[in-house]
Amino acid sequence: MKSFDSSNEKISVIGLGYVGLPLSLLLARKFRVTGFDTDASKIDKLQRGINPITEPGVDDLMSDPAIMDHIELSHNSADLKTSRIKIITVGTPYDPNTDYIDYSQLNGALDLLHGNLQIGDIVILKSTVPPGTTNSVVRGRIISYGFKVPEDVGIAFSPERMVEGQAIKDFTSLPKIIGASDPETSGIVAEVIGSLGGRIVQVSNPETAEMVKMVDNYSRYVFLGLTNEIALASEKVGVDALELIRAAKQDYPRNAGLLLPGPGVGGSCLNKDPFILRADLRKKSLSLRMVDAAAEVNRSIPKHIADLVMQFSNGRKKAVIAGVAFKGDTDDTRFTSTFEIAENLRTRGFEIKFSDPFVNISDITIDHDIYESSTDSEILILLTDHTEYKELDLMRLKSIMRGRPLIIDTRGIIWRDHAVNMGFEYHGYGRL
Repeated sequence: MKSFDSSNEKISVIGLGYVGLPLSLLLARKFRVTGFDTDASKIDKLQRGINPITEPGVDDLMSDPAIMDHIELSHNSADLKTSRIKIITVGTPYDPNTDYIDYSQLNGALDLLHGNLQIGDIVILKSTVPPGTTNSVVRGRIISYGFKVPEDVGIAFSPERMVEGQAIKDFTSLPKIIGASDPETSGIVAEVIGSLGGRIVQVSNPETAEMVKMVDNYSRYVFLGLTNEIALASEKVGVDALELIRAAKQDYPRNAGLLLPGPGVGGSCLNKDPFILRADLRKKSLSLRMVDAAAEVNRSIPKHIADLVMQFSNGRKKAVIAGVAFKGDTDDTRFTSTFEIAENLRTRGFEIKFSDPFVNISDITIDHDIYESSTDSEILILLTDHTEYKELDLMRLKSIMRGRPLIIDTRGIIWRDHAVNMGFEYHGYGRL
C-alpha cells in the first residue's frame, strides 16, 4: 500500500535547525523537498538566502541553484500534505534537575501531521528519544488520527549521527541506522536515507535504532570522562596527556576510543542523551553507574580550568576567554563551559572579556576579533578549537598584550615551545 516514486513525490523535513537544514539541502540534490519550520522569521531568512546556522558547507549548498530549485521552504503546515515521507528533526530538551524529558516539540510536530497524513505515508523520526518512543508516542498519535500502523502509515526511527562542524561530511558518509515498523517501510526509508551516502544498517525494530543513538553518545560521554581523568592524572605525575594519548593510540586499535581532553563537555547531545537513557532505565530499576561516574569527572573540569588560571596567574588579572561556542568552527553555545569558567574567575577578582569569531549573544559583549579583545590583556584562555585560534599570530599577540602574557591552552592547539620563544608563559590542561 505504501509507495515512493523519487521522481514525483516530495519529502518533508520538519524542523530546520542544525540537523534539519543540512538534511533538507542534501536530500534536495535528488528529491523534491519541503523544508518546514514553525519559526516564520527563520523561513523568511532562508527564502532570502540567509543561512541561520553556522555549519561548514551549508552556505555552499544554499548557493547551488539546482538544490534550491528542488526545495520549498514553508511555515504553513498544509504544505506537508503533499509529501509521502515526513521526517521529524525537532529537539527533545532534558532538564537534569528533574529528569524531565520535554516532548512538546515532538508532540507539536506530530500535531502538524493531523489532517496532513494520507494512506501510504511514512513518518521518520530522527529526534533523539528513549527506546520505545517511536512505537508509543509516534504510533499512538498516528493511530489517534484514524490510521492503522503499519497498514496505512509506516513509521521508522533513523537517528542523526552527525557532529556539528562536520555535518555535511557525516551525513554523506556515516552508516545510516534504520529501524522500521515493517519491512516495506524499512526498504523505502533505506532508499530515501541511503541517497545521502554511507552504508545502510537495517535493524529489526525502532527500539534497536533508538538504542543505537543512545549508545553513540553514552559511550562518547563515558570516554570523555576517562579522557578527563587521564588528563588530571597526567598533571599529577608530570606527563603530557596529549603526548600520552596519541602514543597510546598509535597503531594500537584497542585504544582507538581514547579522546583528547578539553575544558568541559559541551553540546546538547552529550549532555542530554546519556541522561535521558539513565532516566528511562531508572523507571525500569536499572542504574547506569558509568554515566554517573563520568558525570562526576566531566562536571569538575570547568572549575579545574579556573583553578589552573588561578594557579599560574601570578597577579595577572586581565583575561580574555577565546571561545564561547562549545566546539570549533560553530556558533553553538549549548552547554558550553565558558560561562561557568568565567563566573568562577570573576569571583576570584579576574577581569574577563569574551572573544569568538562566530558567536553573537544579545546581552553579552563578545568581540569577534581576538587581537582586538586581547589588547592590554595579560592572560589568554583558549577554550574552543576554532581554526582561527590554531593559526594565531603569536608575535602580534605578544606585541599587544601586557608584560609577559600567560596562555592557558585547554585544547592543545598552541605549540608550547613556539609560545615560550615568543615571550609567553604557557600552560595547558593535562600538560603542565
